[in-house]
Amino acid sequence: MNQEAIRSIELSTESLFELIESKLHLLNEMQAMSLAQTDLVSQHDMTALMTLLSRKQELMGALGVVQSQLAQFQGQDPEQRKWSSPARRKTCQEMVARCDQLLQELIVMEDRSLGNMNLQRDIVAAQLQQNIDASTIQNAYQSSDIDELSFESTLSIEG
Repeated sequence: MNQEAIRSIELSTESLFELIESKLHLLNEMQAMSLAQTDLVSQHDMTALMTLLSRKQELMGALGVVQSQLAQFQGQDPEQRKWSSPARRKTCQEMVARCDQLLQELIVMEDRSLGNMNLQRDIVAAQLQQNIDASTIQNAYQSSDIDELSFESTLSIEG
């Protein structure tokens, strides 16, 4: 293999390394945001939550771009890649393992957050229903009072 081909392969593994590094960075940011999201849900701070979710969506878009760039490496045999050093390859493998771990943690965190948001929604819905029921009862009593007043006034006119 000539020097240019070897250099091209090394650049390829360096690109792979940088993409994995970017992915790890994005996933770490998303994890921090998911922790903040959990707090915002429990605090009922919907304004801050919407801002955070918007930023999180931007990170997901960036992660999608990194994933599409990583797709070019999926067809390669990992054993055929030429790394600048065994330590560089090992570091990349460790980052991939950490990415996989973070993804699993994020899935669990998102499921919990969704469950908490659904619980909050159900609590608010129950409170709204109680308010509607109380209002309906109050209106019924007011209507009953009006009927009694008009009945009394009819009686006093006739009597």
